[in-house]
Amino acid sequence: MDRQMSKHDEQQDYRKNVRRQSWLKLLSMIVVTLLLLLATTLSHVRSDWTEGQVYTLSESTVLLLDQLEEPVLVRAYITSGLPQPYGRLERFLQDILYSYHEAGGGNVGFEVVDPATVPNISAALAAMNIPKIQVQVVEDDQAKVMQGYLAVVIEYLDSKEIIPVVQSELGFEYLLTRKIKKLTGKGRMKVGISTSFGASALHQLRQLQEFASDDYELVEVDLESGKGVIPSDLKTLIIAGMERAPTQAFRDQLNEFRKRGGGLLLLVGNAKPQLSVGFQVVAVAPDANDWIRDDFGIAVEPGLVMDRRSTRVGVNQRQDGFMFRTLVDYPFLPSVTELDSKHVVTAGLKSVSIPFASPLLWLGDDHAANSKESSHYLLMRSSELSGVQSGPPFDVDPLVAVDARFSGMTLRPSLLGIAIDDGAAESSRVIVMGSPSFLDDEFMDGANLITVLNMVDWLSGDEALITLRSRGVTQRPLEELSSAGRTFFKGLWIFGLPMLISLIGLWRWWALKRRRALLAS
Repeated sequence: MDRQMSKHDEQQDYRKNVRRQSWLKLLSMIVVTLLLLLATTLSHVRSDWTEGQVYTLSESTVLLLDQLEEPVLVRAYITSGLPQPYGRLERFLQDILYSYHEAGGGNVGFEVVDPATVPNISAALAAMNIPKIQVQVVEDDQAKVMQGYLAVVIEYLDSKEIIPVVQSELGFEYLLTRKIKKLTGKGRMKVGISTSFGASALHQLRQLQEFASDDYELVEVDLESGKGVIPSDLKTLIIAGMERAPTQAFRDQLNEFRKRGGGLLLLVGNAKPQLSVGFQVVAVAPDANDWIRDDFGIAVEPGLVMDRRSTRVGVNQRQDGFMFRTLVDYPFLPSVTELDSKHVVTAGLKSVSIPFASPLLWLGDDHAANSKESSHYLLMRSSELSGVQSGPPFDVDPLVAVDARFSGMTLRPSLLGIAIDDGAAESSRVIVMGSPSFLDDEFMDGANLITVLNMVDWLSGDEALITLRSRGVTQRPLEELSSAGRTFFKGLWIFGLPMLISLIGLWRWWALKRRRALLAS
């Protein structure tokens, strides 16, 4: 009897010790967690685990801030108490502005202001064209509209730049660094838009004008009349979609422009879209692209590229007297993921949409008149699921079934973009894209805009912001799985995961049963 009581007391003491140790471990974890949260809140120590280190200042930003000669003051006007996802922006801005302050070596000051705490500040912000944002919040089971500010103002000497609304953490460093560079730099680079021989005029590229005006001064250049010349202060010339073959005088001017280090962005192809009247394309003159072969060693092959890995477009359809809009895969708008990861223009990009593209062929320096010692880069290709539709005429109707289009077609990747670097002291650079409509307003958004700005920077020899700009691109298309791969993952999630949970439960049950047996003995 005494032995049983003693054994019972030992079991009770053992259980008490186990509970005591468990509580001590739990309390220790809570205390350590609270201390870590307090330390991270009061300090500016951060660890960036994102792909590409998007929350860490880039080398180009650090270099720009290190070269500041006069102080820059950054004021962030953030209304406290905004719901998520806006609420976290206040902390993010404090952290990143502190990083700018540290990298600037004292030449970057910052201040985070809650407009609600400053009397009569609304009039001053309105005078700077800073709008109030409206967000919906739920309080006391009621939906309400809350107004506030998410703006940043940068001051340098007597000049000022404004970011009216901070929409996201991603891309903010590029916006802020670009504004600082504009304030402290030597002005915008001058970029020309050639209107010669049917190429797109500046007024037709409204989206490009809107998004690029902070970085470049865009000017029209007419070289077809015989009187126009390329301005001496022009860094890059863009020729988008010539419809007719150019004259020798035009080609001579381009040659002279390249000799003094000018960059050329040539958008060429076999057809240009006319989306204002529907999904139609108009073929360019048969000899419109021959000069590209002679001057740059690049051939524009016949046809239009179609790709099963494509972007969706909205199409109006009529059925039973009703009009409705549906999304369809459009093979003439390939979603290109085969990008040169080593070239600075495309290194940070995941996907680019290339509309109504024509296949290119690199013939080599021996076929080019002015590229004897150049380096070339194959920037982008269509996928292995792509083919080429012969023509003209071209059938680009989006309502034609995709399987019917590709029936019997030979599938192979097509080259869509090539970069050439002469490598001379006054480096002349050229990019040829097999898409005359790449700059059109309908396609100038997201990654396409980033791609164009990267190209212009590289052609102009100003690569400081290229890597930083590409870090804000978030379009990440999923890799297509094979039929066997899809079947494997379906089986894994349907059967494998429940079996794994069941095995964990059985192991836990066995462990508890064994512990009880040990305590009973």
